[in-house]
Amino acid sequence: MREATLFDRPLPPGYRDELQALVAERPAAPSRGRGSLLLFQLGEVRLALPTRIASAVAPVLHIARIPHRSGTVLLGLAAFRGEILPCCSLSRILDLPHTTEQTESATARTLILEESATRRWAVPIDGVLGVRIAAGEPTGIAAPLEAQWLQGSFEDEAGQYHLLDPEVLFRQITLATA
Repeated sequence: MREATLFDRPLPPGYRDELQALVAERPAAPSRGRGSLLLFQLGEVRLALPTRIASAVAPVLHIARIPHRSGTVLLGLAAFRGEILPCCSLSRILDLPHTTEQTESATARTLILEESATRRWAVPIDGVLGVRIAAGEPTGIAAPLEAQWLQGSFEDEAGQYHLLDPEVLFRQITLATA
């Protein structure tokens, strides 16, 4: 006669009922968060964009100026991973005071925005502040930007951030660089 193994033992009392109750339970619905956000700084203003839009952050890229386009939103062209991308001034689009062409060309980072799979833009920013999970809806905190640009604002332990509306941003970039 062979010896009883772990799987040959009888089930403890109530095991089947407990297992049946666990299987019958409905799983908790996943939270309806807004995904993750890239937090960055532009001058004194702290901004956020969904990470699905902010496809990369690169060190300072050389911006090749385009003749007869100085003083506009389009700063020039920048090479990124073998692609030539139009480089736009987010400060000028959002009408933020402070930035000059020299500051934008010598900025700390370049944010690569992906409007679609075939359309990308380079945008100089002053720094990346992190990534966070967007939980819940943004609130209506007073912002230094016009309301048309924002989906809302939020605060965390690091400060106050303003969530940009990507659709409005890309529409304005397209209009300003046409």
